[in-house]
Amino acid sequence: MDDRRMVNRIRELYGEGKSAKEVGEVISWPWRRVIACMVRHGIARRTRSEASYRKANPAGDPFHIKPELSAEEEQLRALAVGLYWGEGTRRNRLGVRLANSDAELLRAFVLFLRLVCRVRPDKIRAHVIVHSDVDPKDAVRYWGRELNLPLGQFSRTTVLPSRGRGTYKHRSRWGTATVCISNMRLREVFERWLRMYAERYAHVAQLAEHVIGNDEVAGSIPAVGFVDHEGNRLVATMRRNV
Repeated sequence: MDDRRMVNRIRELYGEGKSAKEVGEVISWPWRRVIACMVRHGIARRTRSEASYRKANPAGDPFHIKPELSAEEEQLRALAVGLYWGEGTRRNRLGVRLANSDAELLRAFVLFLRLVCRVRPDKIRAHVIVHSDVDPKDAVRYWGRELNLPLGQFSRTTVLPSRGRGTYKHRSRWGTATVCISNMRLREVFERWLRMYAERYAHVAQLAEHVIGNDEVAGSIPAVGFVDHEGNRLVATMRRNV
């Protein structure tokens, strides 16, 4: 039988995030023997997904959700989840992505990531898409300044052929920016929040239908976001806080 101290050592090293191979290197055992010992002593092995996540995040989760939120932070969360709901790339299961040409909108989202999700600063990345009549470097500098992100956290800019003169130039002078956090666990948190708000507002819609008897209300979900005067107050302080 394996020495109990060795079993505890394997459990400790594996619990720290080391792979079976890495554990074997520490204790001078072949990795197959390490796995056999784990199976024999009921030490649960990680799934491939969990192993990949630990390898990509050796220091643990790169975010720490704030446990208790102020009323204003709750509203900021509602806004951020609403933006993710309507504008986010939900088909990407490996992270959270939100694209828009409105700098103030993206600034609010980045503020939420920093204040409420407390994402590690270097994990917030961005990607810019511009038309060929816009200088890519100028566009990246603009978005870096607006979102308060270092230029080194922007991936290579995508340049699309210009569509000629048109109103699009006024709407998206500096192109579109995508804020990205590549972390599947944070994405799962966003999805839980989304379901929470969906259930909450669906219930509100049902109550409204019962009270006013309006069939069109059934199943509708009110827009998620700030009450105007509160939202304006937060947006006014946003540039200082981001």
